[in-house]
Amino acid sequence: MNLRSVSFCLALVAAVTLAGCGGGGHSGSTIPGGGGSGPTPGPSSTYSPGVLGFASAGGGHGGGQCPAGSASWGCPSVYALSSDPTGIQVKRVDPTNQDAGVDVTLTTPANDPLPDSSTNLQYQFASNSAAGTFNVAVQQIHDGPHQVYYNRNEDSTGTVDASQLQAIVRTAQSTLATTAVSHATSQLRRLPFKAATAVNASDRVYVRFNAASLRSAGRSVADAVRALGTTGTELPTTNSDPLAVVAVPSGMTAQAYAQQLQSQAGVAAVFPVRKRYALSRTETLPNDPTFTIPNQWYLYTDGFPYAWSYTQGSSATIAVIDTGVDLTNTDLSQNVVFSEQVLNGVKTSTEIDEDGHGTNVAGIADAAVGNGTAFGINSTNINFAGGGYNAKLIAIRIFSAPNDPSGEGALGSDEAIAIGDAVAHNADVINLSLGGEESFSDSGTATNWNGGYDEGEYEAVEAAISAGTTVVAAAGNNRDGQDGGDGLQHNNLDYPAAYAGVIAVGASQLNDNNTGTYSTSTESVAPYSQSGVGLALVAPGGDALNDPSSGNPDLLHWIWNYYSTAASPSTGGQACTYGQGSLPTAPENCTALFNGTSQATPQVSAAAALLIAAAGGHHALQPAQVAQILEDTADNINDPNQGHGRLNVYRAVASLVGDTGAIATGPQATTHSATQAIAFAYDNSGSNRPTILDYDYPIGVPISSTGTFRIADVRPGDASSYKVGVWYDANGNGIVDAGDSFGASSATCTTTTACQIGTIRLQPVSGGFTLP
Repeated sequence: MNLRSVSFCLALVAAVTLAGCGGGGHSGSTIPGGGGSGPTPGPSSTYSPGVLGFASAGGGHGGGQCPAGSASWGCPSVYALSSDPTGIQVKRVDPTNQDAGVDVTLTTPANDPLPDSSTNLQYQFASNSAAGTFNVAVQQIHDGPHQVYYNRNEDSTGTVDASQLQAIVRTAQSTLATTAVSHATSQLRRLPFKAATAVNASDRVYVRFNAASLRSAGRSVADAVRALGTTGTELPTTNSDPLAVVAVPSGMTAQAYAQQLQSQAGVAAVFPVRKRYALSRTETLPNDPTFTIPNQWYLYTDGFPYAWSYTQGSSATIAVIDTGVDLTNTDLSQNVVFSEQVLNGVKTSTEIDEDGHGTNVAGIADAAVGNGTAFGINSTNINFAGGGYNAKLIAIRIFSAPNDPSGEGALGSDEAIAIGDAVAHNADVINLSLGGEESFSDSGTATNWNGGYDEGEYEAVEAAISAGTTVVAAAGNNRDGQDGGDGLQHNNLDYPAAYAGVIAVGASQLNDNNTGTYSTSTESVAPYSQSGVGLALVAPGGDALNDPSSGNPDLLHWIWNYYSTAASPSTGGQACTYGQGSLPTAPENCTALFNGTSQATPQVSAAAALLIAAAGGHHALQPAQVAQILEDTADNINDPNQGHGRLNVYRAVASLVGDTGAIATGPQATTHSATQAIAFAYDNSGSNRPTILDYDYPIGVPISSTGTFRIADVRPGDASSYKVGVWYDANGNGIVDAGDSFGASSATCTTTTACQIGTIRLQPVSGGFTLP
């Protein structure tokens, strides 16, 4: 991706602090009305198979659709805050300071309608514990009521014995033999993207029309748009009230027009249109470097050669919505079944890539194979393999040229149109190596004007998932502690990766000590790859900052694949120089070095396509099934920022078809961490399926990188006494069984006093296990 104003790649990982990650949430009661009473009792949480929360979505129980006919700027979530005892102060804060000015202090019980769409927000309950405030992270995506609870009476801290960390490694890592291939070609460098503020479109807004009003007036959405005196396009949505993107009249700001529209009859809500940006920046490298290392190490690491022995993906379709795809590249164009350009709401059939980012992403996801030797590389022409092998490709451009005077980035509304068109043309997987981060871009009084959430994008994504299309998005390239150039630190997922149901992808890297030797490399999550609530898994993305040489780069630090022949300085890109020496000047020779979560994402999209093809083709698997298989079969690279692990498509497809012989792939892991285990309170001793009592963390409390955890969210109405356990569910089946690791405190805890949990040792589980 191009490293422009806002990120296109998103990366999310398991949170490393107890307070930084919440549970998934069961369907709690609706928000209480009147005087702000606390949440009504809800059911206890029985662990569900395959949903172990290494990086679980958080933010309390509940959640639902915006009420029909809402006339607010968006539809903010409302959080019911309660505690034992009552009267505890709770502060809503943004720990990354991207949402300055929203901090507010309340006293329990209270109802708090969040005014913003940030994914960074936390509720911090005042505590008497030496561990400090009890924090619950929330993810605000306009999805209705939630509940958050804190029990100060029982607030207790426990520890996992760090000496037992090795016991929770999923499986022994194996080293892969590789074939050294030497090439000479010119290459372009892509650096991890640089963040910038989220930007709103100035010439269009989303308008939600009231369906009942339309029916009573006998009007269509197009009629309603014309009645507003403007032009627009209806967008895909699962909401009963239709959504359209409409043009802002000349001479008006988008916010002013939004406020005007809110008073119009039949208008239910108005939302801003966000811009999305590609995520990497070019830097020229000298011509003619020769490398004797695996050029596509990333596909070896993921296990694609093994997965291809089960399926070649021909019955699945991947849609790449990006900067376009170079259709003069026959290695890509032979797979394309539909292409178009959507710019400023206008569709054209002519689609070119003046940036190179989309071509690179498409090449990783779905370049043709079978061009000669392993991975389609031969001595006379550089042809890359794509992970999707023979999957069909949909190419949709939503980005203008890099130097377009109308501004950088892509409109969320164009993205929404593209998503709808991809679904209409039978896309099984939509790849979004793009994103917009959480930060302020402009001022105004309209609620929800600022932030990265985009209503049209969200509803189109939701509609795609509802239609059975798997959506995969990049997590972002600005992890907390990294300043991407805008002075902000980041630890949350970018949108659209942050939306529920999207498979959010982070990036891993190799550390070869600059030897260029793959077989002795170690693997960890790249330092730029964003982490936070919701990350699914990581895939190889490389790390250019780990490359010490500017003249002869180490390919193990990069993702090498295609670039576009249409990119040039005249369009704001970088010209592609063809192969050198005896290599031909064919389009397939136009290549570049990239790195980022943009490059990791199409590997996961390709894996999803192979799964769908292996299951029988179009719509053979639902998006939730695809996500669960990929997460359950990921390799544990023992990094607290890995989500469920690093993609292992070999094991994923083998699991689907019932072949239990698949092994771990890729280099050895760099570190070991306890964060792939969970802590939890339970009261069903004698069972092998825990009933988790934690209210804010119903699929388990995350454990910090130092091994500490905290139990402070068991409600007296759910249990009077309980035990505390720590569990690593190695096979993700929701049952404590052979191959897992488990430990429990000897103490019996109550909901009325602090508990002496102590240090818990994890032990391997054998057959016939029951909870102590």
